[in-house]
Amino acid sequence: MKKVLCIAMAALMAVSLSYAAEHEHDEDVVIGVGYQGLLLGDLLSGVAVRSKPAPIGWQAELVQGIIDSDALGDVDLLVLKGKGYYTLVENQHSVLYAGASLGYWMGEAGGGDIDGWSFAPLMGAEWSFEELPEIGFNFEVSYEFDMLDADGGGDINIYGINVTTGIVYYF
Repeated sequence: MKKVLCIAMAALMAVSLSYAAEHEHDEDVVIGVGYQGLLLGDLLSGVAVRSKPAPIGWQAELVQGIIDSDALGDVDLLVLKGKGYYTLVENQHSVLYAGASLGYWMGEAGGGDIDGWSFAPLMGAEWSFEELPEIGFNFEVSYEFDMLDADGGGDINIYGINVTTGIVYYF
């Protein structure tokens, strides 16, 4: 699982750098690479490739984490997520946006496999400082609908509020 994560992270960064170099003089397209993870603790955290939401943006995430569960033991998870954004308010150094995410979960728990889908409507904000315009800080609140299937464990449905934060370097 760790090898897959490293290969996928390297591929996401290579695609981002290639795209940024190709569109270097296009002011409408701003692509960055960074971190995205849960605000409270480091349960799930990962790498993100993001386009600035102005007025429409997107983000691709590769998230990895290990959860200690009484029922399933150690659960090793990998999540691939795509997000789409629409800007509601744009200021000089901040953006308020709404959007949605779609993700695919895969992992191992108790000797069996876990896989499933996730969907979430979300709202977020991104801001930068005048002195560091290429660095963006973001904060998102979403309501997650996660439908997972565990071999031998049946269905696992997780619903609830998710708060994430991230930092991105834009090229």
